Amino acid sequence: MREGAPTPYVELHCHTCYSFREGASSPRELIKRAVELGYRTLAVTDRDGLYGAMEFAKAARAAGIRPIIGADVTLQGGYRLVLLAATREGYATLSWLITHARMAEAEEG
Repeated sequence: MREGAPTPYVELHCHTCYSFREGASSPRELIKRAVELGYRTLAVTDRDGLYGAMEFAKAARAAGIRPIIGADVTLQGGYRLVLLAATREGYATLSWLITHARMAEAEEG
C-alpha cells in the first residue's frame, strides 16, 4: 500500500433485513452502499442463519465486491459468536452447524 493511502476497511459483522429487528437493508441495498463507500469486500452475518447469503453473494459478485458469508450464532447462555466461512468447505460446515443446532432446538421443544 502506498504511503498516505487509506487503510482498506472490511465490515465483518453485517445483518440483512432477514435478521429480524437487527438488520434493515436487503442484501442488494447493502451491496449498493458498499460500492458507494468504495468497499472491495463485505461480510454478511445474519442472526442464527444464512438467510440472505445467496442473494448477497450474487449481488456482490455482480458489483465486483468479494462476498464473505457468515452467521452471528447464539450459544448457550445467550452468548453470541460471529463465524465466517473462508471456503466452500467452511460454508458447508457452517450450514451443517446451523442445521444441527436448529434440529437440537426442535427436539428440546
